[in-house]
Amino acid sequence: MKAFIYIGTVFLILLCYIGIQCSRLKNVKAERDVYKSNTEALLSDVYYYKTNDSLNAVSVGNLELKIAEYKKYRADDYKIIESLKVDKNRLQRITTTQTETIYKLQGSVRDSFIFVDNFITDTLRCITIHDKWFDLDGCSNTQNQFTGTFQNRDSLLYVEHIVPKKFLFIKWGCKERRQEIVSRNPNTKITGAEFVTIRK
Repeated sequence: MKAFIYIGTVFLILLCYIGIQCSRLKNVKAERDVYKSNTEALLSDVYYYKTNDSLNAVSVGNLELKIAEYKKYRADDYKIIESLKVDKNRLQRITTTQTETIYKLQGSVRDSFIFVDNFITDTLRCITIHDKWFDLDGCSNTQNQFTGTFQNRDSLLYVEHIVPKKFLFIKWGCKERRQEIVSRNPNTKITGAEFVTIRK
């Protein structure tokens, strides 16, 4: 009887040990998959393309970081997030995008006069350019000093999606998460992007 209790106790201890090791192995595999995915996201190029209506777009892979890793590797962005008073435990995704807008300007120059007590004191050469995305108003005086205002508008569309795994012609599971970013301003070129998911 004692031998049976002894064998049963050893068997239960072995089962507990195997269960703990299986749980650890599962966690190690999950970490390995995350680091493999991160390596692929960091090594893959950002894919630049144009949509059917010639708008500039970019496709970027998902990078998964813990909050401590994000704080270490993206310190400047982390300081901005802290200044927003965002609860870091509820932080989920962070997307950064860099753009460059280049306009080929075309407009007309007109003369404007400044009158003081019916005397012309200065002649200004003024320019005005307006369209849906851009406004420029300004004048230069006889000393060639230009003053004016410039306004540039843009609208970015972010689309997050899952790229499925493929076997033959069957799509299944999740190979990777990607984000497509489109600038609605046709003069804007997206020069860089990053898509980070905060993992617990």
